[in-house]
Amino acid sequence: MSLFLVTRRVVSSRLGLYHTLDRRVVGLLNHNHVKGYPYSQRQFSSSRYWQRESDQEHGAPKADQSFWSKLRSALSNTKVEWYSIPVGLGIAYLGLVQFYKTQKAEKERQLRESTEEHEEIPRRKRIRPTGPWQVQIMSTLPLRAISRLWGRFNEVELPYWFRVPGFKLYSWIFGVNLSEVAEEDLHVYPNLAAFFYRELKPGVRPLDPNPNAVLSPADGRILQFGMIDNGEVEQVKGMTYTLDALLGRDAGSPRIEAAQPTFGSSGSAKTAEANADCDDMAAEEEFARMNGISYTLPTLLSGGKNGETGKKASSMDASVESSYTSEARVQADFAKSQSSWYMPKPTSNRALYYAVIYLAPGDYHRFHSPVSWVVESRRHFAGELFSVSPYLQRTLPGLFTLNERVVLLGRWRWGFFSFTPVGATNVGSIKINFDSELRTNSLTTDTEADRQAALAAKRGEVYPGYAEATYHFASKTLGGHALRRGEEMGGFQLGSSIVLVFEAPIGTRKSFDSGSTDEREGGWEWTIEKGQRVNYGEALGAVKVE
Repeated sequence: MSLFLVTRRVVSSRLGLYHTLDRRVVGLLNHNHVKGYPYSQRQFSSSRYWQRESDQEHGAPKADQSFWSKLRSALSNTKVEWYSIPVGLGIAYLGLVQFYKTQKAEKERQLRESTEEHEEIPRRKRIRPTGPWQVQIMSTLPLRAISRLWGRFNEVELPYWFRVPGFKLYSWIFGVNLSEVAEEDLHVYPNLAAFFYRELKPGVRPLDPNPNAVLSPADGRILQFGMIDNGEVEQVKGMTYTLDALLGRDAGSPRIEAAQPTFGSSGSAKTAEANADCDDMAAEEEFARMNGISYTLPTLLSGGKNGETGKKASSMDASVESSYTSEARVQADFAKSQSSWYMPKPTSNRALYYAVIYLAPGDYHRFHSPVSWVVESRRHFAGELFSVSPYLQRTLPGLFTLNERVVLLGRWRWGFFSFTPVGATNVGSIKINFDSELRTNSLTTDTEADRQAALAAKRGEVYPGYAEATYHFASKTLGGHALRRGEEMGGFQLGSSIVLVFEAPIGTRKSFDSGSTDEREGGWEWTIEKGQRVNYGEALGAVKVE
């Protein structure tokens, strides 16, 4: 019997010294045989196999082995088996892959053909704002992509154990009053987006009792308010922007008259439908009468078929469609003599007023109707997403005309009324409860806006900058979507701003002498101050009715 030792040494080239790392006993080998093999077939090896056999023979405990040793041992002991795949299955798989690629290529080809003769849609030209270096750097950032990413992050479901401490920490940082939250158990909010869009307890925001008041649509801070002079809105002192840039340059599509219902003389289903229409119209007429909103009563005379009223049928429409060139010329002539579409009539004793309300991240993010009014149309401006913080409003001219916004246009008892939620950086989206087609902060919306701008440029027209939708068929009597005072309209996914522009009486002066400083009697009066904190339901001002 002989004892063989295998020693591994490492030679250090710098020190010239030999360092013994370890010594391993491979085994006791017999000169004549090793495990039954003759001397001529003896094998000397330091492989894993001989080492494993030696460890098993000497009873080496597995607990002394490291994790990597165990992993190597498991991999070396695992038997790999190969199975053949049927030829038919492989051919079917390749066929499905090729079919998928062909379908995808066909869809892309059809999309290219539908975009004006195989031309790629050019992106709209971005407006580079002027300002200090901070504004210049911000204008180069992909704020829309960042905001979309932030919206996805807000929708990530939070661990159950983290929700209460996480939301309480957020409330402490941003000043959220948790005692006003409708749902006291914070575990029910799965993510930040749900907590941002939280509801309030009933009664914590009472409405101002004055029926002639314009209410604050949301919790926030008053940034600016006043009377609009020559179509200019003051952003901050010495910095203005035009109403044309905020709301759009034209009055939009002409109003569609309310449809006249036709009541049949037979059939219980038709009778029930007619009665339901009568009930709806009665309610809508009562809404208009109570809130002083003008409306046109449709003809409700029952008659025969095909729209007959009484004994005579309705008059035939004999008009002929005018040419596009004639309409454009006449419209241009009218524009020279007429004022802007949103301005009050010169003969009326009214003016336009505005108010800007800023919503901080800790504020209640839903907004409500400030008055009882009728929303006739909506304009979506797919703009930028700059921050609407008070600092940037002082440094970036025309901020609200650059950002993405949703302009709601309509009328109330004293004339024109508009409600404009303005988007901002990291605002996930703007929601309007009665508009299921609206998509804000969306890549699809941006692409459609680019396409419309390209089509307008090809026709030689100026792209208005917005996509318009109407609510004329929401009410047969009012010609729009009716909103009660204080009714919830929608909300933000994070803090932003709301711009109100409305028409109201001016009031009369006591004296018309030159240099008279007498205040006006009656008319619109503000009840707020710049920088004041307001809650939803508080009065911003009211019309004094003499």
